[in-house]
Formats: sequence, C-alpha cells, structure tokens
Amino acid sequence: MGQATTESIEARAERATPPSVVRFCGQYVNAVDTKNRVVVPAPMRRGFADEGGLLTLWKGPCLAALPHEEFDAYYAHIAAGLAASTEEAPDDVLRELWRSTSEMHLDLQGRLVLPEELRAAVLIGTEVRFCGFGRRVELWPAEVTTELEAARIDHQGTISMLQSSYDVPRVGG
Repeated sequence: MGQATTESIEARAERATPPSVVRFCGQYVNAVDTKNRVVVPAPMRRGFADEGGLLTLWKGPCLAALPHEEFDAYYAHIAAGLAASTEEAPDDVLRELWRSTSEMHLDLQGRLVLPEELRAAVLIGTEVRFCGFGRRVELWPAEVTTELEAARIDHQGTISMLQSSYDVPRVGG
C-alpha cells in the first residue's frame, strides 16, 4: 500500500510540473574526496546531467547549484534590481556575482568539483549536505549545529501550522 501511495504522489507531481521544469527536494550528505569532488545525489542530477550548471555563493552562507536557465533568470533578477536601485557601482556588484560563480559539470560518476575558494567561503569540510530548494540545490557544511537543529524544529512547527490551513475547504474548489 505504501508503494502505491508513493507512485501516485510521483505521478501527480509529474502532471503538475512541466517536464522541462526541474524541482529539487530532499536532503543528502556525501563526502568530499581528496580532489575536492563530491557525488551529487542521484535525484538531484537530472537538472545538471546534460549541460551542467552554475555554482555560486548564496545567502546563508551556502553554495547554490542552478541549472543554466535558472541562473539566467536569477542573473536577470539581480540586474533588474540593480537597474532600479540607487547602487552607485552596479557593474562592480555584477562583477562580484560572476567572480563568485563557477561553471559546474558532472563527470560520468555524477561528481562535481567544488572550487576551493567557494568551498572555503562557506566552510564546507569533508562532507556536504545537499538540500533541495525548489529551483536550486543548496550545498551546506554537513555538520548540524544545536542552533540549526533548534531552528529546523521551529520551522517544522511553522510548516505544520500552515499545513492545517491547507486542508480547510476552499471556496470554488
């Protein structure tokens, strides 16, 4: 019975999301080898298998792996925000964005190389925690601190509260 439920959820997700749109979810931890390579979890490879993507510094701080199309949308958003702002040196901001971004390609074993500068900037040690976040994959240090665990418990409580309103009958639905 559990298998049928999982299959029906996956089937509904496929119908709800156009095949060209990749959604990343779940959490996985993998080791970094001596050559700064890490295996990307199999469920997260689909978005990067053919053309790779871009790896950039993200708020948190963490790294974000984005397929090319998603990075292009992100870049357009940043550029538009800068154009509408009073930033005195928008090119310097964009230059910093590109400086802290790296092309990423998966090898035949599904591994990517973590550039040392990016890895050091977010304090990734010998293991990486991959967290799906919709249109991107976030890469975090694998160590879970007491503060992080407390924040996760708090966030799960917020999700539970919001889920209860999801089950309320909707007008017209």
